[in-house]
Amino acid sequence: MQKNLYYAIFRKKHFHLFLLALLLGTSAFGQQAAKIRGKVIDDRDEPLPEVTVLIKGTQTGVSTNADGEYSINASPNSVLIFRLLGFENTEATVGNRQVINIKLKIAAKSLDEVVVSYGKQRSREVTGAITQISATSLQDMPVGQFAQQLQGKVAGVDISQTSGQPGRGMAFRIRGAASLALDYQPLFVIDGMPVTGSINNINPDEIETFTVLKDASSTALYGSRAANGVILITTKHAKAGDSKIQFSSNYGVQKIPMNRVPDMMNANQFATFMNERYQDQVKYEGVTAAIDPAYANPSQYGEGTNWFNLLTRAAPIQSYDLTVQTAREKSTSTVIAGYQSQEGVIVNTGTKLFSLRLNQDLTSSNNKLKIGFNLAPSYRLDHNNRLSTDGVGGLFERVFESSPLISPYNPDGSYTKNVNSPGMVSYINPLAQFMLNKDDYITTRILGNAYLNYEFLPGLSLKTNVGADKGAETRNQFTPASITANSINTGLSSSVDNYSWTAETNLQYNKTIATDHNIQALVGYSAQKFSQVSNSVSGTGFPSDDIPYLSAATSITAGTSNITEYSLLSAIGRLNYNYKGKYLLQGAVRSDGSSRFGTDRKYGYFPSVSVGWIISDEKFMENFKAIDFLKIRSSYGVTGNNNIGNYTALSVLGKYNYVVNGVSVPGQTIGTLGNSDLAWERNKQFDVGLDLTILNNRITIAYDYYHKISDGLIQSMPIPRASGFSSVNFNIGQFAFWGHEIAVNTVNLTGKLKWNTNFNISFERNIIESLVSPGFIRRNNTVSSDYYRNQVGHHLGEFYGFVFEGLYKDANDLANSAKYGSASDVGTIKVKDLNGDGVIDDVNDRTFIGDPTPDFNFGITNNFTYKNFDLNISMAGAVGGKILNAAKWAYQTNMDGSRMLLAAPLDHWRSPEDPGSGIYPRTKTGTTAMGRQVNSQWVESGSYLTAKNISLGYNFKLKDSGMLKNLRVYGSVQQAFIITNYSGMNPEISFSGLDATQGIGVDENAYPVPRTFSLGIQTTFK
Repeated sequence: MQKNLYYAIFRKKHFHLFLLALLLGTSAFGQQAAKIRGKVIDDRDEPLPEVTVLIKGTQTGVSTNADGEYSINASPNSVLIFRLLGFENTEATVGNRQVINIKLKIAAKSLDEVVVSYGKQRSREVTGAITQISATSLQDMPVGQFAQQLQGKVAGVDISQTSGQPGRGMAFRIRGAASLALDYQPLFVIDGMPVTGSINNINPDEIETFTVLKDASSTALYGSRAANGVILITTKHAKAGDSKIQFSSNYGVQKIPMNRVPDMMNANQFATFMNERYQDQVKYEGVTAAIDPAYANPSQYGEGTNWFNLLTRAAPIQSYDLTVQTAREKSTSTVIAGYQSQEGVIVNTGTKLFSLRLNQDLTSSNNKLKIGFNLAPSYRLDHNNRLSTDGVGGLFERVFESSPLISPYNPDGSYTKNVNSPGMVSYINPLAQFMLNKDDYITTRILGNAYLNYEFLPGLSLKTNVGADKGAETRNQFTPASITANSINTGLSSSVDNYSWTAETNLQYNKTIATDHNIQALVGYSAQKFSQVSNSVSGTGFPSDDIPYLSAATSITAGTSNITEYSLLSAIGRLNYNYKGKYLLQGAVRSDGSSRFGTDRKYGYFPSVSVGWIISDEKFMENFKAIDFLKIRSSYGVTGNNNIGNYTALSVLGKYNYVVNGVSVPGQTIGTLGNSDLAWERNKQFDVGLDLTILNNRITIAYDYYHKISDGLIQSMPIPRASGFSSVNFNIGQFAFWGHEIAVNTVNLTGKLKWNTNFNISFERNIIESLVSPGFIRRNNTVSSDYYRNQVGHHLGEFYGFVFEGLYKDANDLANSAKYGSASDVGTIKVKDLNGDGVIDDVNDRTFIGDPTPDFNFGITNNFTYKNFDLNISMAGAVGGKILNAAKWAYQTNMDGSRMLLAAPLDHWRSPEDPGSGIYPRTKTGTTAMGRQVNSQWVESGSYLTAKNISLGYNFKLKDSGMLKNLRVYGSVQQAFIITNYSGMNPEISFSGLDATQGIGVDENAYPVPRTFSLGIQTTFK
């Protein structure tokens, strides 16, 4: 029977059926799903959470956990797709594997894109002059303002710290920007929203990238606000799959570099000087009165009061920032909370900043809809930071003018009120002014915007952005009677409320036609409105200093209130075209309607065009193996500056008194004549550039040449008085700017020791081509402070004065030299007789004596990495510019003894036999004023090199440390050293920021810029 069974089975026909069934069963068994597990990491070997793991061709999938791990059931012939926004999709066939680990690569597109006006663009396709900087490399700098981080980083962008006031004192200027109206600063755009007013409330730790737009092609879409350049700021947004918590902190100590502090006379030296001055008066001027007892015996004094040491200090600076980022494939969230505190190096001054930022982004399941919002409230408190410290009459100047013979305190411990010795100008005790003044300036601000992007069709998207900028500023100031000249206490309360909204929408279309023709088009609409309400009330007669509020004042002495508004209505358009990705053509235009323009010039049009050629993509370049990338580009465009004041074009009413029937009656009439043709100031700019990468991307070079005409500059033009007015504002001035910019990035070493260098240098020139008759603008009519003159045919801000020729050596020299009236005598200052008429006068014998514009500005940053150590050295400087040291010669070298002096003038002229150093004149009454009139002796070299930041850090490897993912500690020195021949405290100083039309490079004293030593920590948690 068994034999029959085998026979039945293995008969040919039945055997084949049996084998087929067996094979099918085995196959079915082999295709059963098995558990597959693994881990997904990035190119830094860090785990990636929220990675989608899909079985190809199905809807079955899972996501990786916080450690990048996943588990999924899949059959051997399944293909797994690993997908995460911002990374390249990766596929893996299961086969007979049970563990599949994957490393995802960052998408090339995300590496290659730069932020541009109203969007992003591949860097190789950029045809304008654009520089983008990541803020990541700038976080070691213990600063309160992001402007300090950018110093020396971008060619063609001059950023100077003209004052050391905490949270203030920074100025920008791009490609020599200048205006005769109001503003020369660039436009700042944060996450697509133009910002009005100050940028000081922005926490540097919130920023991800800076993009500087320099030429007209890159800035044209901002139209009438883009003449001075544009800086785009992108804040931190979580990247999909990169959830983390970061905490960073830094604590530092600020100190004034003492080698930069002027060496002033001490008590003994000043008494000696005044004693010698008296002796010379007796000898040369016939003075018979007795010497003042204060100066009769100089040896009774020692060092006396060192006012600089009293009013300055080592001051702390600290910051704390917490960042929480959560990131899923379809939603990301970033929260950044920050606190900064910077005490001033001048006593009883400082600032505190509290900031918060929330950035939220959401994406629909089909990736067609993207929405999000950014919200950033901040609160800043400036204490005694708005007191007038800089310039002539500023409180810092008083530090050098107070007498060392006077004690700052009375015997009872109270402050001495007046600190002048006999013969000196009366000054209030500067220590008391800083310690007793109460000046609190509070700035509250909310920046917010929301966006919605929707892709209707492949390549066609609608993008909208609505934002608001709300700011409130309040000031409460109280000055006790003990530090006022009239012994009356005063109080002030003021507030400013700012509100600006911006609404923008545009359509963007991207299309590739027939493989080689690539088109990007944008059309849009924009509206903005700004409103500001301000008021101020002052009072006096407070019963005591205990209640410093206006409710206690017995007399309200002044009160003002005001409102100002403007609006902007715009349309924009841009078309980018490239052929085969190597022949590039871009055009853009913006139409701006502004309430600031005259009624007949409400709308302005700002077009631009640019071209590029990627030569390295050509066939013939295959023979040049060393060249990785080569592009030439050129652009031309027109932009404007509408920051001319809100009502400059309109006739303005003024208050006047009229006589009616012999009685004075108040009334109103037009006080300022309007101009319906008044328009924006305009820039017409040409740019040609080259981008080159060689030696396997080891060296990258960017070069730009630009030529820019700023015309339509607003000036007050004289008109016939028969009109009833003397002048009217008109677009009439014209400046020309041109220059070269070079940026070089090199990868010097790539082994265990890595070394990268970033270097940039810019050469800027300018000329004044047109101004209202008489063709020049002088600072004022006083020869002693008429520092500069803007004149047709000359450079902006050139210093103007006499040419110093030393001192009249003796009677023969005096007799044979031109004289400045009765003020000239043996031992007094001698200046050049320019017209040779034998007489020195203010009109004919003054000339241009120095140009403040440097021959070139430069910056260099070196980054070193060795194992876990990193070292960053960032430097910036300028060569060739001049500085007018008015602080030294007009205020610290008063040979009449009215103010405190530098120690050097002790070696002054006493007689032909004792001429001193030959620099400092005699003290004869009526002759010393010449020393306070601008002359070439005041002009010094402004060349300098500053180590802006030196930082050394160490990264701890913490791969198996639980929640702690990364730990880095570092130490840094800000303003580590300054190499310069300038004798003043700060070679970056300028009493008007960087406004070339208001006198750059003029030193009239300013709050000192400190050197900062700090320690910091940066941590990342999983």
